[in-house]
Amino acid sequence: MSKAMKTAAGGTIGFLGGLLLEHGIESIFGIDFINGVCEVAGVVLGASLVNRDLAEAAYRQIKRSTGKEPAEITEAEWRQFKTEHPNTAAYLEKALKA
Repeated sequence: MSKAMKTAAGGTIGFLGGLLLEHGIESIFGIDFINGVCEVAGVVLGASLVNRDLAEAAYRQIKRSTGKEPAEITEAEWRQFKTEHPNTAAYLEKALKA
């Protein structure tokens, strides 16, 4: 199965899990939970778990390039990383938009 199909399947399963969680919270506690939050979180989690190997490789590449944790790099360091590693940067930006 291709990476795209695995990502789509993981995101779909995550969406369904988030949908069930949201409706469960609303039913059990009787509150009107914010619509879509759990579904979006489920999609992101499902897709990221499928692509965990890619995320870990990107983490290692950022750490190796900058010597810092990804959360600690500056905007200038990110721009330089994007110039040096455009494919990895593009993947991370797409993953974070999801």
